[in-house]
Amino acid sequence: MENKLHRDAPLRGNKDINHWFPQDGLYAEMYEEARKGDMTFSMYLEKMKSKGVGDTTPYYGLTPSEVFALRKSYELKGEPAPMTAMEELLFRAGIKASGSRTDTVGKLFEYSDLEVLVPEIMSNKIYAGLLMDSLVPKFIATETVVRSGYDYKKLYISDTEQERQTSIITPGKDIGETQIGIAQKSIQMRKFGTYLTITYETLEWQRLNVWGVCLERIGKQIQIDETDDMFYTIVNGDGNTSTTAGTTVKTVATGVIATQDVIGWATGLPMPYKLSVFAGRKTLLQEYLATLVGMNNPFNAYSTGIALPQHYEWDRTIITSDTFVGVDSRYGVEHLTSGGVLTESEKIIRKQINGTAITYWAGFGIIDNQATGIFDETWS
Repeated sequence: MENKLHRDAPLRGNKDINHWFPQDGLYAEMYEEARKGDMTFSMYLEKMKSKGVGDTTPYYGLTPSEVFALRKSYELKGEPAPMTAMEELLFRAGIKASGSRTDTVGKLFEYSDLEVLVPEIMSNKIYAGLLMDSLVPKFIATETVVRSGYDYKKLYISDTEQERQTSIITPGKDIGETQIGIAQKSIQMRKFGTYLTITYETLEWQRLNVWGVCLERIGKQIQIDETDDMFYTIVNGDGNTSTTAGTTVKTVATGVIATQDVIGWATGLPMPYKLSVFAGRKTLLQEYLATLVGMNNPFNAYSTGIALPQHYEWDRTIITSDTFVGVDSRYGVEHLTSGGVLTESEKIIRKQINGTAITYWAGFGIIDNQATGIFDETWS
């Protein structure tokens, strides 16, 4: 396809990337090609690069969240993460995109190949903010990328232990049955989004690092709204039967968290589930932690086989001030996502950034409500 944005570009003809960079350079229509292939543009670039180097790039085939997790694992090991295809292109073009003295946003629009990257640079920055400090990965059992529309019918397993229970089979006895089916109601994914209201003329001379912080903050707000949606779904269900929180653990005395309440919460889910993580408002969480401090010998996994669940503060009204919301993160919740943040690519490439829509689709399904629970301090 002819490059409609033809200008001299520092990427075309670069000897260091000739083994995978297309001779005609990058063009806006590639975003549509990526969507038709159920890929983000970053995934499209990784696929392009992998074809050139023999499928050896570490990010080939990974979703944005998987790339984020892999890069985080390098960081935790104290090792530098390999460059993504996007980062390599910016590096080969001589663009300084990180650090204290980055290039300006306008420099990306000086060359046709680089300006095609701008929508995905924006999407990646917003998505990084979305994942930064997000509680969603800590609560979910699995993530499903939904690309064929924005409603989804989940699999579910038989509701009760009696229905799921296996048995010793003697000669002539019928074997038990475990039902796995499709949920009756589709889970409607929600659209999280906003509009950018900055002109290119305002943005042109801003540094990339400053622009990146602004974009990450947009992602953080999406993350907050999405996490609210997750907690709402855990408590109220996903619209299908038997999906509301399966267990409610009540305190012995109203308005007080005692030692036995801490133990009751940690062991409250039915076998074989174990409460692994929960969240609550600041004041109640402080009360819970004060009770832990007052315990003479807080139990732990080594001495009793019972581990205290990991706790997180979520000081938002979606969780009431007198409750915790918790899950067994191995079994409870399925995260549905469109796979990345969407921006209006052709509009951005033409420098029409003002009024650009930024959207992200996500939702949650309850896999097994017996792996979800609520701690309640207010019962009477």
